[in-house]
Amino acid sequence: MKRNINLTDGKILNKLVILSLPIMLSNFLGTLYNIVDTYWVGKIDTGAKEAVAITGMTFPLVFFIMAFSMGFTVAGTAMVSKFKGMNDIKKVRLTIGQFVPIMGVFSLFLIIINATMIPTFLKIIQTPPELVADATIYITYIMYGMIAMLFFDVFQSITTALGDSLTPLIVQTITVVLNIVLDPILIFGLSIFPKMGIKGAAIATLFSRIVATVFALVIFYRKYRELVPTMQDIKPNKKVMMNIFEIGLPASIGQSTTAFGFLLMQGLTNSFGTAVISANAIGHRMMSIFQLPAMGISRALSSFVGQNLGANKEKRAVKSVYYSLFLVMSIMTVGCLFIYTFGAELVKFFIDEPIITEIGARMFKISAYATWVFGILMVFMGVFNGAGHSRSTMTFNISRLWFFRIPTAYLLAGFFIGTDLGIFTFLEPTVNYLGTILAPYEYESLWWAMVISNTAGVIMALSIYMKGNWKVSKAGW
Repeated sequence: MKRNINLTDGKILNKLVILSLPIMLSNFLGTLYNIVDTYWVGKIDTGAKEAVAITGMTFPLVFFIMAFSMGFTVAGTAMVSKFKGMNDIKKVRLTIGQFVPIMGVFSLFLIIINATMIPTFLKIIQTPPELVADATIYITYIMYGMIAMLFFDVFQSITTALGDSLTPLIVQTITVVLNIVLDPILIFGLSIFPKMGIKGAAIATLFSRIVATVFALVIFYRKYRELVPTMQDIKPNKKVMMNIFEIGLPASIGQSTTAFGFLLMQGLTNSFGTAVISANAIGHRMMSIFQLPAMGISRALSSFVGQNLGANKEKRAVKSVYYSLFLVMSIMTVGCLFIYTFGAELVKFFIDEPIITEIGARMFKISAYATWVFGILMVFMGVFNGAGHSRSTMTFNISRLWFFRIPTAYLLAGFFIGTDLGIFTFLEPTVNYLGTILAPYEYESLWWAMVISNTAGVIMALSIYMKGNWKVSKAGW
């Protein structure tokens, strides 16, 4: 394990940047899967607006399903980074081995979901009838690709916890280039390949993600042979499994509950029509790019916190938090000013329709601040996840969405105007007033609710951080 970055000594800022930069680039390349799909389907001769809307509707479902696996990658990062800090190779290998049966079960779960639940999902989010057929085809292929994405995400979390964020970047680069090449070929048809439209975009993504998984497994076997699990390591171990679920389950619950909330938000988005769906889809793609620095630093910070708590260097872990906040706030300020200023041009890059451009410009004026605040929230997520305190992230993730974003969005959209509030009748004038303040742009409720909920999330996260309980790692057995 000497080939990886040791995060328990040396200059914190330098190592934080060195570790987080490949993560940022890797995440950016991962985001390119969806951005490239959105770009090319926006160039389809007929039905471009509808195709872009379909790629956007996929996000909540992908987020909802992958939320479960995200929780267990949090556990993997916390446990592997701590044992790396302790320099205990046997425990690192055993931890990795226990993820093999977990991933197998989850892959079977995804296959069942794909075979039975897609029509229900499309109905829940109020998919316009004209989009149902193409959306079903697109989502089916994307869901199978998620199985491959699960294996790559686990691979990335393990190598990053070991202090190696460069290897997953190399894998992502190869497969994203492949996806960029395949997208126009399969969407528009070339030589022996027929014109497949939006189905071609989904197939290109699926094939590229399978290639990523194969590359990841081969590279891990060759570069980390001493950490390749034996059959004894793969056999379920009660103590290790309990620790994985202790950390991973709250993270999964927090993520999946948040993702389910996004399904409701997608339903509200769909109620505003195809133009808003398309603009919001583009907004999600762009905001995800500008959130990448915060996400990269957050994941690097998790490894920093895990390794240093494992090495009993609490003060160094605290310092890494301060450096992370400084980096995130500086970088996010520049990025959010950019999307605030050039939001309309970003929308036109994908699809040049006046109504969508207008909606997108209004969206970015509001969501720029929400994105900046979310960057700060990501830092605290990195702290708690690295220490194995996933219940903390579960608390403020669920609260900010269900107690703030969803009620605020529906309130500002005017859904409660004229509603009988029973014993809270005295609030009816206020509710009716709040339901009209965004008229005639009720769709802005989607993004003002984001501002309010992210701000509330940061306040909650800061209060939990100040208590200091996270300084005692919950990883290990």
